[in-house]
Amino acid sequence: MARSTGWMVQEPRRSRQRGFTLLEIMVALALSGMLFASAASLGFGVVRDANLDASALKLLEQLRLVQNYAATSTQYASVWLDPFDSNYHLTHGTTTIANDGFLQGTQYVDGYLQLPERTINYDDLGDSQVAGTIKLTNGVIERDIHLYMGAGLQMAGWLTG
Repeated sequence: MARSTGWMVQEPRRSRQRGFTLLEIMVALALSGMLFASAASLGFGVVRDANLDASALKLLEQLRLVQNYAATSTQYASVWLDPFDSNYHLTHGTTTIANDGFLQGTQYVDGYLQLPERTINYDDLGDSQVAGTIKLTNGVIERDIHLYMGAGLQMAGWLTG
């Protein structure tokens, strides 16, 4: 209330209730939704990239395992990469060691395999007669596994400096 000398002036009372207006709530919800959507899309990208890395490292590990089986026995061992599916098969002699595959989001099709043949064989010394590159991708990034003839060494192209 405002006072003056002698006269009492009354101002109309404004009732200011505590709380937020509908417009303020809608703006806050819209901003929260946009932040959540951007964080979710970043999270999906991280998961997609992690699946690609895990698939490539697992294949590299499997190649080295098969090479070790061959080098420590008198039988050959091989990895057969299925040209029509995301699976690969590990064999030691005539025995299937494992049937494995790539994680979700990892794209492996016939065109990404730059090898003269689909089967990577290791003899009883651990040597291979196949050389080339296995390319895995998730649509955004690519991971290459390089195979070298002779010693049959494998190298992860993205991990070398």
